[in-house]
Amino acid sequence: MYISIDLGGTNMRGTWITSAGRYGEVILHSRPRTLEGTKDSLINLVKDLRARAPEPAMGIGLATAGPLDHRKRMYLTTTNMPELDHFRVGEFLEKEFSLPVRMENDAQAAALGEVWAGGLAGTADAVVITLGTGVGSGVIMNHEIWRGGHFTGPELGHVYLGPGPKRSCEMGESSLPSCGCGQVGCAESWLQKKAFLDLFNRCGYAIDDPKEVFSDLEQATPAALRLLDIYGRRLGLYLSVLQVVFGFPCIGISGGLSAFYPYFQKGMWDTLEYRFAQRKWWLPKQIVSSPDPEMSALLGMARVFILESRGSTAWLPDE
Repeated sequence: MYISIDLGGTNMRGTWITSAGRYGEVILHSRPRTLEGTKDSLINLVKDLRARAPEPAMGIGLATAGPLDHRKRMYLTTTNMPELDHFRVGEFLEKEFSLPVRMENDAQAAALGEVWAGGLAGTADAVVITLGTGVGSGVIMNHEIWRGGHFTGPELGHVYLGPGPKRSCEMGESSLPSCGCGQVGCAESWLQKKAFLDLFNRCGYAIDDPKEVFSDLEQATPAALRLLDIYGRRLGLYLSVLQVVFGFPCIGISGGLSAFYPYFQKGMWDTLEYRFAQRKWWLPKQIVSSPDPEMSALLGMARVFILESRGSTAWLPDE
C-alpha cells in the first residue's frame, strides 16, 4: 500500500492506494504559499493518511506541477510556485518518515494513472492531456512514461497553434495572451481554464468559474453549446498536431475541463476528421475522458511504485 499526494498551488490532496488499485477517502489539506508552511502541511497530510490506511505504507508518491527533476526528487525553477524553487522534497519526506519517496510531474502521473486504472485501463501506448489551469501532457509507451530527450518529459502544452488573430465573437477567436513560457500561440494559451473563461466572457457570459455554464449546457442553450463547439474545435486542432507525431490509437482527456467532454467532443471529432480527410489512418480509434480526473495523478503515483517493484528503473532516484 502506498501514500499518494497531489500537490497544487493552494491545496494538496492525498489518499492511500493498494497495489490492486483500491483506495481510501481523498483528504484535502490547504497549502500555505511558503516553504515552511508547505513542509508542515505535507507532514500533517502524510500523518493523517497513514493513520487512516488499513496497512503500513511502503512508500510516498508525490505528483505536482513543475518543472521538476523526478530523479533528484526536487523542484527546479517553478512556473507558479516560486516558494518551492529548488526544494528537495524527496529528501525532506524520506528524512521525516523513513519511507522511499517518488516524485513526478502531475500531468505525467495522471497519464500513468489513466492507463492503469482510469479511462484507458490496460492501454500500452497513449497520449493523455490534462485540461485545467494549464495544459499538461503525458506520453505513455509500453505502459511507462516516455520522456523523449527531455529528462522532464515533453511539455506538449507548448506546441504552437498560432497567435489567435482578433475576429468576431461568432468566429470564436481573439488575440491570445502570451503563455507562461513567455511565448505566444502555445496550445496552453488556447485551451487552459483562462482561455475557456475568456471565450465565454467575451461572448456574453460573465462567469468566474467554468461550472457556471453547466446549467445552460444542460438546457441546450444554443449560445453555450456553440461556444463549447468552438472550444472543441480548438482541441481537435491541437490533437491533430499530436497525432501527426505520435499516431497512437488512444488519447485520454483529464483535468477539470474534461467534465465538458460531452459538449465539446463533436467539434473536436469534426476537426480531426476534416484535418485527416486524406489520411484517415492518422485518426485515433478512441478519445476517452477520465472517469475521475481528481484520482488520475494519485493513481499514477501508486503505479510508479508497482512498476518499480516489477523491475522498472525509470523512477529510481539519483544516488
